[in-house]
Amino acid sequence: MKNYYELLSIEATAPEQEIKKAFRREIAKYHPDKVQHLGQEFQQMASAIAADLTEAYRILMDAGLRAQYDESLRSAQPDQKPPLQWATTPPPRRTETAQPYTPPPPSEDRAPRAPASAAGTELVKRAAMLKLRDAVGAVFGGTESTAAGFDAMFASKPKKGLFRKGDEAVRLMVRFVPQVDAAAIADVWPRALKMTGEGIACVLLLGSSLAPASELAASVSEQRRRSRNLGPVLVPVDVRDWEALFPPDTPSSVRAVVQRLRSEKV
Repeated sequence: MKNYYELLSIEATAPEQEIKKAFRREIAKYHPDKVQHLGQEFQQMASAIAADLTEAYRILMDAGLRAQYDESLRSAQPDQKPPLQWATTPPPRRTETAQPYTPPPPSEDRAPRAPASAAGTELVKRAAMLKLRDAVGAVFGGTESTAAGFDAMFASKPKKGLFRKGDEAVRLMVRFVPQVDAAAIADVWPRALKMTGEGIACVLLLGSSLAPASELAASVSEQRRRSRNLGPVLVPVDVRDWEALFPPDTPSSVRAVVQRLRSEKV
């Protein structure tokens, strides 16, 4: 059941004036004029979100309908979806010393093409996160949690095999930025160092464009040097087509997530 309060970014006790203000703020982000520069899929998603916002406004501004909705929302909350089961795609073995970041052979240069507006950026982010959650659930499932400085964090719980070594756990931290560049890497690296837990720490740094591979590789190497060879496996990803730069020690399950996104294409 859709949570209209979360959709409007308001509390469940919000008065009518706050609902009206939130609706006007959110619906403006998805006006056709503000997303016409994006691809057709993003435009369709903007239309769907706008329809949900309109329905939320209709329900929450009617006292009777809101009371019925609140009761339905309360009764639906205990029926949360169970955690998705993890697939058994085994990640590669880790060595004691971190391997250098080696980007794939360079293809033609990619011209940065960040969205022209904050609304466009937010829409691309929402679309990318929806697709990512679906891919994570399909490939290695698990539980999602919040993490300071990240848009989402997924913790795997791989099953141990009866006649083979169990898969290694992965902590997959996700952060969306307008452009993946040296500054974005310098910002996310210390945040990842502060995250503790079991498993291989891996960061998916998503953006609407990527800086040149050589710049990204140099930035990762510099962060590893500063942190005395500590830090996550960092995978830069261009959400326009889900092209990614995989370090050698990227867990195979994380590669599979990106490859699934790549095969479906945004």
